[in-house]
Amino acid sequence: VKFFQSQNLVVGMCGDGGNDCGGLRAAHAGLALSDAEASMVSPFATGRDGKSLLTVVDLIREGRACLATNLATYQYFIVYAFTLTTIRTMGAIHGALSLGEYVWLTMDVGIGIVMVWTMLQSKPTKELCNYRPTATLLGLRTIVGIVFPYITAIVAVVVAAVMMWAKPWYEQLNPLDDIHLLPSQWMLRGDNYDSAIGMIALILALVNTAYVNTYGGRFRQNIMWNWKINVVYAVFLFALFWLLLIPASEFNCIYRVNCDTKHSLQARDLTVLAAFSAAGGIGGCFLGPQVKIWQEEMTQAGWNKTEYWLPEPAHDCLPPPGMDTTPVESPEISNFGCVGPNNCYAPGFRWQGPISATLRRRQKRGDRALFGETIEGSGQNFSEGRDDDEAASDPDLQIRM
Repeated sequence: VKFFQSQNLVVGMCGDGGNDCGGLRAAHAGLALSDAEASMVSPFATGRDGKSLLTVVDLIREGRACLATNLATYQYFIVYAFTLTTIRTMGAIHGALSLGEYVWLTMDVGIGIVMVWTMLQSKPTKELCNYRPTATLLGLRTIVGIVFPYITAIVAVVVAAVMMWAKPWYEQLNPLDDIHLLPSQWMLRGDNYDSAIGMIALILALVNTAYVNTYGGRFRQNIMWNWKINVVYAVFLFALFWLLLIPASEFNCIYRVNCDTKHSLQARDLTVLAAFSAAGGIGGCFLGPQVKIWQEEMTQAGWNKTEYWLPEPAHDCLPPPGMDTTPVESPEISNFGCVGPNNCYAPGFRWQGPISATLRRRQKRGDRALFGETIEGSGQNFSEGRDDDEAASDPDLQIRM
């Protein structure tokens, strides 16, 4: 055994676990065909199939499946590290932004523990492949499996953010400079439009990476046989699309996506979740970009406190009575069915997506260039630079038929 190892070979040995215990222990993979206590010195032991040598094949199948699974989880955690760090850095540079507290909990526990555990449940294939899986951490296939989901996630964040910035309802927020957020409320730096985009892209990239790296093939069974990861993956996809597409709800306010002040306060009924909310994100005020309007009006009205005014749950997150501030029901504060400061997206932006909205604007510009302001015979009037999202938020924009 030592001689073959000195030749830089991976050595396996199979014995009865008796007087060959030393060789079984010294080998890279020792398999004892025995149930005796002496076989405990061997890394592997079996008494199955009449202590047959054919179990060596099973050992190799298990080992190759284990290696493939280890490399898959390695790729996931590298993608997690790079993607999370990049999105956090982009948010910090753009406006000292962060993610909601339950976003972190979901990533670390829901995906990093639960979903990664389901990745480990894939069993080896029934037939031994005629080649080994890659074991290099810097091989082409490994690098591509890391770079592709990372680049895809970052491009998705940038494209979605740039198109969102062009919307009339979008308002940039720097929680530290614009609303003077307190250090104890640092988790509420996720109450804005940009962090919600980053959260959706990040979670989607992580669950896709975990799922794709469990496909199986030559060394592991097809992913369809791993029902656990299919269930978890379906739950995450459903939750993400639910967050993005439905109107504001208590569930949205847990993750600070499409959330408003009304439902953020109602989330206090989620007793268990609220108990673990360190910064008051569950059951507290939503400190969205509209808070800046109230805070500036309060300062101009002579707010004489030592600190800047911030909404408080004890006062329903509203300015003090008697102060001349913008009414909460005004479109500057509440929009798209959301009440109070919020980060609710326009229905057209959520359902049809930013790319389709851009294509509609391009088509309208082309129609105006060909037919002028009004298409003959239809009577439809086009307003320069306006799309369905803008029409939904502007009562003065009429479509005459």
